[in-house]
Amino acid sequence: MNLYRLSIYFLTTIILATVAWFVIRFNPLGVFTVFVPLIVAIGCIKCTKLRNAFITILVICWGLLFHYESVRYFYLNPFVKNIGVENLEFPKIKFLFPPAGWIMFYNVGDQYSTPEVYGVKGNQPQLIDPHDIFRTRTIGYDNIHRGILHSATSKGVEKRFCSYLNRRFPYFDRLLVTVNYYPSMIEEPYHKQQQVRYQCSDK
Repeated sequence: MNLYRLSIYFLTTIILATVAWFVIRFNPLGVFTVFVPLIVAIGCIKCTKLRNAFITILVICWGLLFHYESVRYFYLNPFVKNIGVENLEFPKIKFLFPPAGWIMFYNVGDQYSTPEVYGVKGNQPQLIDPHDIFRTRTIGYDNIHRGILHSATSKGVEKRFCSYLNRRFPYFDRLLVTVNYYPSMIEEPYHKQQQVRYQCSDK
């Protein structure tokens, strides 16, 4: 039993040393491979308390890496520049993109687009709520489900989507599928370009 515990402690030390070595070196692949030994160890351990301890270590290590990258971009680098140290920049962990905020693995760009569907009755366009198009709830609705409206602007879906819209909204004479495009949300947040992708012909 003592030999078993000694082996576990030895394995834990090796794993923690490996984690520390990868983190200190900021190896691009180290951000991901650093957790492989820990995950393997978690899967092989039968002791519940020890397994929970390894899971806790995994969450803490990943949380530190994640928060460091955002703190580095938003606070540390601007701070050293404000105090007059121009050449100093804290090392970046590759594959993590903090400029969008506290988001992992996703870099939000400056451009933005959103689709819209208009129903036309007597030459008067009327914006149709996406919740009405896909019958989703107004309160507590699913953003991912509502986001499928973006797929309606893709090529090759015009015929099927128009057929669906005509059945769903027989009141309108015709329907327009448009895209609102914002070239730069930071520099020109109110500059919007609207383009009609296609229209569903009169019924």
